[in-house]
Amino acid sequence: MPRFFLSLSALLLSLLLLAGCYSFSATNLPPHIKTIRIADVQNLTTDPMLGVSLREGLVTMLRKNASSIRIVSDSADAEFQISILNYTNTPDNVTRDALVETYKVVLTVDVLFQDLVKDSVIYQAKNQRAEGVYNIAKNETEDNHGQQRAIEKLQELIVNGALAKW
Repeated sequence: MPRFFLSLSALLLSLLLLAGCYSFSATNLPPHIKTIRIADVQNLTTDPMLGVSLREGLVTMLRKNASSIRIVSDSADAEFQISILNYTNTPDNVTRDALVETYKVVLTVDVLFQDLVKDSVIYQAKNQRAEGVYNIAKNETEDNHGQQRAIEKLQELIVNGALAKW
């Protein structure tokens, strides 16, 4: 019986290690795409920092994981255009005493990733949404935890969605 648990433990440990090693690369990109521009995010909400945070995170994510592609600010082979359409912050979990324990931030965006050389759409997502839950009982805040978690999920959805189409 102990041998079974050792084998199971080794298998679980291996799976955890593999899950933490996920990464993507730009090896599937068409060979003519060597530069990408991430346009300033059009932000239709009242929080001006949301667009800045989303764009900066995408730049960082692409530089880290697709280092063969240059991120440029002017003319490029491909371009991301992103619009933040909606932002909400609502109670998520209420205790029996009618106290809010957790809140949920939800961001909704439109994404367009275009091949500017061949004038074609590589990836497009309408009304893509991500949420970030934060717990005020643990001293978490809307901007430092809820927004950040939603933005990080959006960045993953956008990059993974775009890469799946390459």
